[in-house]
Amino acid sequence: MVEATGNLSVGQQQKRQRREQLIGAAGLIACAVVCAMALVLVTGPLPLALGVTALLGAVAIWARPRLGLYLLLFSAIFLEQWGIAGLDPLTVRFPFYQTLSGSSGLPLPISPVEMVLLVTLAAVLLPCLVRRETFVRGPLWVPLLLFAAFVVVSITYGFASGGESGGFDPRAAWEETRAFFYLGVIYVLACNVIKTRAQLRTVVWLFIAAIGFKSAQGIVRFIDVRTNGLQVDAITGHEDVVFFAGFLLLLAGLLLFGARLDRGAWQQVRVMLVITPPLVFTLIATNRRLGFVVVGVGLALVALLLLRTRRDLFLRIVPPVLACVGIYSALFWNGTGTLSQPIRAVRSLVTPATERDRSSNAWRDLENLNISYNIRSAPVTGLGFGRPYSFAVEQPPLDATGFTYWRYIAHNAIYWVWMKMGLVGFILFWNLLGSAVVLGLVTFRQLRDGYLRALALVVVGVVLMQAIFSYGDLGLTYSRSMIFLGCMLGVLARLPALGDMVEPQALGAPVPRRQRLEGRAAPAEGSPG
Repeated sequence: MVEATGNLSVGQQQKRQRREQLIGAAGLIACAVVCAMALVLVTGPLPLALGVTALLGAVAIWARPRLGLYLLLFSAIFLEQWGIAGLDPLTVRFPFYQTLSGSSGLPLPISPVEMVLLVTLAAVLLPCLVRRETFVRGPLWVPLLLFAAFVVVSITYGFASGGESGGFDPRAAWEETRAFFYLGVIYVLACNVIKTRAQLRTVVWLFIAAIGFKSAQGIVRFIDVRTNGLQVDAITGHEDVVFFAGFLLLLAGLLLFGARLDRGAWQQVRVMLVITPPLVFTLIATNRRLGFVVVGVGLALVALLLLRTRRDLFLRIVPPVLACVGIYSALFWNGTGTLSQPIRAVRSLVTPATERDRSSNAWRDLENLNISYNIRSAPVTGLGFGRPYSFAVEQPPLDATGFTYWRYIAHNAIYWVWMKMGLVGFILFWNLLGSAVVLGLVTFRQLRDGYLRALALVVVGVVLMQAIFSYGDLGLTYSRSMIFLGCMLGVLARLPALGDMVEPQALGAPVPRRQRLEGRAAPAEGSPG
């Protein structure tokens, strides 16, 4: 079968692929229609609407698997996973991350995001299995696979050690670990559906568009809070600050390292410059201390790479910026207004300025004591997922906030990994992050394309910023964060191949840039030589 397929012309292979896609789409339509009719007979019109939406989405993703990746990336940035106290935005109402049994009453313990993940994964893997198409693993496949495998081991250990005593909760285990599985699946999808520079540019456009919407939404929320006198702690989700910081890092990378950008890249830069003022305003107004810390980490990475690669530019930019930061810090160190929020993020780590900061720090201090106690009790094996951790000191309960699994998941997500997965899992976790950082830095140095170098910089920054964010918040259990991180890791894995390609021809595979420059593009079928 494989040999016969290899003898087909490019046009015949494309016709065969389209025929197989149509057959698969027809099968999905038939299954979806049957399921929708059954649900309508049982529960009424709501399942019909859900069924039709799922049907159309499944058909589109089956025909073009990259649409699934696009949807997941945009939704991860645009739609909140959890509510925001005091606000009721439209982007919270859509239950993309909640199970259908919890959001619509349907007896289905699966969420829309998981449905999209599974359909897209099937659309990617089935052609690899049936037609023996190439399955792209990427350089981070082994570190990611080892970490994911040990997550399964830790779930099994949690069940084995806590099952008999009743200490194991499978729902808690899934809440703890599902974001890790999302991370792995998204990485696989990105590696296998991003095949051309045009598709990569689409990913960047979706990122820009989603951040633009969130920035505008932040201004609207701020006006709503001030107009109606609402008492809120923030106007964005916790994890949004990493997305905002990644956007600023991308803009800095394109401006500083994007030599000889083409017209399409400059269009993205111009749109990003328009979005930046409302984004910075939203970042300041949202009042998240960690937001300014992760932005500082990203800018420090840019400064370090400038020092290593463009020292003249470093000397022209960094000293004036540091002088401005010093003047700002001196003027606003004791301030409490909106303009003081960036320096407050740094000051509150030493001397909390508000009651909210003091309360938050005190709670995390108690939590860290309990994490340390549990790590010392099982440093090698860990507790295992699905088991609550023990409390050496009492912590005020968080059930009233909606954080149901606070006895299982810690805000200090970095040491929570050690507490749950033990020493081996902790090492594999850092092996994954370290491998991504090293790969990103090596890719940044090897690439000559300014656009791709900026993206490599962004991925390294996102990994570092996610680690810093997770040290002070639930960054490793947020589905949105892990979907975004998995997509970025997949993009990083594809950058070296895309750096040696031009856009694909009308028929056939992309031609290496070196062959194009030498005039040695592959001859058309049937031509001499």
